[in-house]
Amino acid sequence: MVASQGKRLVLALLVLAGTAGLALADPDDEKTNVVILLADDLGYGDLFCYGGSIPAPNIEKLAAQGALFTQAYACAPVCTPSRAGLFSGQHPARIGVQANTGDNQVARKRERGLPAEVLTFAERLRALGYRTGLVGKWHLGLSQGMTPIDQGFDEFFGFLGAAHSYLPNVEDVRMIRGEKKQESNEQEYLTDALAREAEAFLSRNKAQPFALTVCFNAPHSPFEASQPYLKRFPHLRGEKRTYAAMIGALDDAVGRILAKLEEEGLAQKTVVFFSSDNGAPIEEGPGSNGEFRQGKAFLFEGGSRVPLLVRWPARATAGTRISTPVSLLDITATTLKLAGMPSETLAELDGVDLGPLLAGESPPERSFFWKLGPSAAIRKGAWKLVTSNASRWLFNVEDDPGESFDLLERKPQVADSLAAELDAWASKLPKPLWKNEEFGAPIKVLSKPYWIEF
Repeated sequence: MVASQGKRLVLALLVLAGTAGLALADPDDEKTNVVILLADDLGYGDLFCYGGSIPAPNIEKLAAQGALFTQAYACAPVCTPSRAGLFSGQHPARIGVQANTGDNQVARKRERGLPAEVLTFAERLRALGYRTGLVGKWHLGLSQGMTPIDQGFDEFFGFLGAAHSYLPNVEDVRMIRGEKKQESNEQEYLTDALAREAEAFLSRNKAQPFALTVCFNAPHSPFEASQPYLKRFPHLRGEKRTYAAMIGALDDAVGRILAKLEEEGLAQKTVVFFSSDNGAPIEEGPGSNGEFRQGKAFLFEGGSRVPLLVRWPARATAGTRISTPVSLLDITATTLKLAGMPSETLAELDGVDLGPLLAGESPPERSFFWKLGPSAAIRKGAWKLVTSNASRWLFNVEDDPGESFDLLERKPQVADSLAAELDAWASKLPKPLWKNEEFGAPIKVLSKPYWIEF
């Protein structure tokens, strides 16, 4: 009760600040709209524009129209904490989220998810006069106070759990609209349906500032594709063909959303972000993390380095490639900064505004942290230290992005310095709100055990 009252007080103050800002603003100074497009388990090496083998012409066009980041990192290598970081703008471990919620029954019974008292970017933007919408996957809780409508979204169409069937009639394919289930099953291939709902949101809200987040579940399992998309890849077989078809559908959906922005005259005043919540799982499916080690659930590069594209006509020069390391936490900070959020509020966040970097400025060096159950990592400059219980690895990810050479014994002073900084950061973290069972026996990485906890 105290936490919820505190949250309402903060929101009331944000509304007052937003109202004051609007009163002082130039009436001709239009607010910038925001569209965040988030894929699910899309690997860094899946797309043509990142050196992959699967064509995605609409995503490639988005890259050509804006900036492509080559060293962007997810907040965590699994879904729930990664999304908790993106939606809150705070490192997920700082708010007690270090593991997935579990299945829907477990998540609801044990009240796992993004804590109700944590302010989301949707709540902050709504206080600044934005219309907020979420389409697609949530995976941040099902209990009261944790749903998208509870957490600041004016409109929601999608599902609350971790995964969902794509094909009508495969199972009970029912979507939630707002807080109530539709009366009938979804009749379209799910990725197409999410594109449809995103288009409708843009049409409904074109006359006011808006922030639309589309959380696709593609290409997360189950691996299912409709025939029109499968026909595009006759040269592939089995799961590889299905996976490529799912990305083809994802690309079409991105194209439809971008086309709707153009149709409604919104493209020049809308910043568009495209990314993935984490890397592709190496033990499940044909996704590719390119040259990077391991994948989803691991704190090596394959688990957390993700594609990131930003189209921002007012800031990002078309065709720019940026190699500066950044975080998906920066999407939140950038969004709130452009919306007019006061600097004292931005200081509460763990990301930085990408505007200066997109404009060509060189940012100061910063450290990046990850914490997932028994494992943690830090990147600072070219150096990255990964720990898992008693195991430690040290890499120079500029010279060795594939993390092939463990330099722990050759550079002990570097390792110790990074370990001290990581320990100082971790010492301030709260106890995890919940823990999951470790995933079987540890996995050997360069002859050392690594423990996985989903």
